[in-house]
Amino acid sequence: MSQPTSFLKRGLKSALSIFVTQTKITKIDRLTENFILIEMAGTKLTEAKWVPGGKVQVDVGNLTFRTYTPIHLDTNEGKLSVLCYLREESPAAIWIHSLKVGDSCDVFGPRESLDLSHLEGDVALFGDETSLGITKVLQNQTDQKARVFLEVNSDHETKNALERLGVTNQTIIKRSTNNSHLEKMAEEMIELNRKNANLSTIFLTGRASSIQRIRLLLKESGIPNTKLKVRAYWADGKVGLD
Repeated sequence: MSQPTSFLKRGLKSALSIFVTQTKITKIDRLTENFILIEMAGTKLTEAKWVPGGKVQVDVGNLTFRTYTPIHLDTNEGKLSVLCYLREESPAAIWIHSLKVGDSCDVFGPRESLDLSHLEGDVALFGDETSLGITKVLQNQTDQKARVFLEVNSDHETKNALERLGVTNQTIIKRSTNNSHLEKMAEEMIELNRKNANLSTIFLTGRASSIQRIRLLLKESGIPNTKLKVRAYWADGKVGLD
């Protein structure tokens, strides 16, 4: 890093310090090869205002922030848990590979994202590997009743991670090279909507292009746009969504 860039980043970090919560890593639990559950603790977390479904942004090095959905926030003990998915050699993946218990970690938030605190009726969620955090929160909020649809690279690994998290009631489909799996998944979601008159909300999360396709298919089937809640977590060739 050049000296001017280093100076600017130190100045920016100092300016952001009043908004950032300083924490220490207290636990690292490798659920599977690519799903890592990380717990961090910090005094300011006892004052945090978190709405289930909200997000935090974690500094994964050199003021590079990545967004995660807390699956648990204990304001009594000042502890926060996030589930991370390793996507290739991204800045977050490099950070996680080198992470140790006791390391410092700066966190921005919690902040608003999807509000799962006041759900009415039955709900469903579409997503992928990056959606397991919000999936866990959603099932906690619905006593495991939320219906979950996930597109993934490895169905075996994802099933193992979900089992460790205690998540049930899911449909997992491996990605196809031509994205035909999205049509199959949309068909199952449309059928669920047809059979369940009490289905009030379908959350669409994960990859932006997959959300776009699923959303179109659901709307073409007659599902109103008001029933769909969208939050893209990543897009091909882009970083820092949500």
